[in-house]
Amino acid sequence: MKKQVHPAIELSLVVALIIAAVIFVWNVDFNFSRKEKPTISKPTPTVATQTPSSANDQWLQGKNLFKSNCAACHNPKADGTGPVLIGATARWEKAGEFKGKTGKQWLYAWIRNWNEPVEAGYPYAKEMMMMRASVMNVFPQLSDADIDALTVYTEQPDLYKSNR
Repeated sequence: MKKQVHPAIELSLVVALIIAAVIFVWNVDFNFSRKEKPTISKPTPTVATQTPSSANDQWLQGKNLFKSNCAACHNPKADGTGPVLIGATARWEKAGEFKGKTGKQWLYAWIRNWNEPVEAGYPYAKEMMMMRASVMNVFPQLSDADIDALTVYTEQPDLYKSNR
């Protein structure tokens, strides 16, 4: 004579097997430790903000900042996800003054947070926003000195290539 299993116990076993299968298939991690989980923070430049001692140092600082912040989307010499960067400073300067800021000042604002010049109505920023399907990341942590170094590098990416 076969012993009958209570339906509640049978249901519990089925649910337990389903849970075990889900954990196994999806590699679910039930880490209930009290450790704080890492938080996602704003990106920071990998090169500390510093005043370069020479033009070569500024170019090198710009190259390092470019690699750690910009290279995923930009190539200084060719279009990619982001536009070609050689000549970008001149294009922004040519776009001219708007609401008391020069084109170069709007470029710096664009690099830190492209939303600011767009929301301010700067015509060139609005044009740039419409040129690509993707939007630019924001880099509020970059100082003017960092952006100066970035533009020195992106305007002449091969300038000190033989040295470094």
